[in-house]
Amino acid sequence: MSKKIYILFIVSILTSSVFGQFVGKDDLSIALFYLQKNELDSAKTRIDLASLDDVLKETAKTWYYKGFIYKELYKNKDKENKTSPYRITSIESFEKMFAMSNKAEFEQSASKILKYEASTLYNDAARMLDPENYKTAVSNYALFRKTMKLVDKDANLDSRDVQFKLALASMLNRPSDGKADVDSVNIYQVKKLYSEVLVVDTNNPGANYNLGILYYNEAAEIINHMDYDMDIMSLNAVQDYCIGIFLKSLPFMKKSYDLGYKRRETLIGLSNIYYGLNDLEKSDAYKKELQDLEKE
Repeated sequence: MSKKIYILFIVSILTSSVFGQFVGKDDLSIALFYLQKNELDSAKTRIDLASLDDVLKETAKTWYYKGFIYKELYKNKDKENKTSPYRITSIESFEKMFAMSNKAEFEQSASKILKYEASTLYNDAARMLDPENYKTAVSNYALFRKTMKLVDKDANLDSRDVQFKLALASMLNRPSDGKADVDSVNIYQVKKLYSEVLVVDTNNPGANYNLGILYYNEAAEIINHMDYDMDIMSLNAVQDYCIGIFLKSLPFMKKSYDLGYKRRETLIGLSNIYYGLNDLEKSDAYKKELQDLEKE
């Protein structure tokens, strides 16, 4: 045997010995071996088996590496899939890890990965705010919130909530293709979204203005299509109903005015609302202010 072939033979034996010595026969150890070689499909097969093993499934290490391997699968194979099952499984695995007592050595790394996955969920949700995909966007945003709370249960997500709900409400508040008006179901959702924003941010100008406009338009639509030949009792009932809606609109419109938001539009709205409430003095005052504004 030549010296060169002999050396290669010895190296081969040593490599096999090292593998046999340091790679355990359990599925978790083999999964980590494949992970080091970047053979992610094989690593996935083994980590899935490890997570079913009666002993291995009780260790935080198993769930950490399941989360890690599935994160790598998402990054390398499924990044464009906005509902990637790899990403979902990764997050769920880390959630199980965090529920265990022997998790300390993996917490910091898992938190960093979860923050990364949360950012991808938020970005995907923002990109899907259109009539065809918004329900998936809502699901992704909900998972974003859950993921951030896994990292920090006291995380303040108010500003993100406001930003997302305003964007969603704006999208839903537009007529669908081929339709002149916004669907009534969407109108209900939009009102709910703006109301939820105002619970978090009372002085949000956009939410105040749009909620005021929604109520104002509802009353105006009824008045514009009113049958004035109806009997007096029915007419009074419709008028009373419209007054009730104008009164719902008024505080939101006044808040918008106080905040200086869309000044011209809020002046028009306030003038018309007070006219509908039969308060002509206030209606004229806002109309006068509007005229002065337009002269500037």
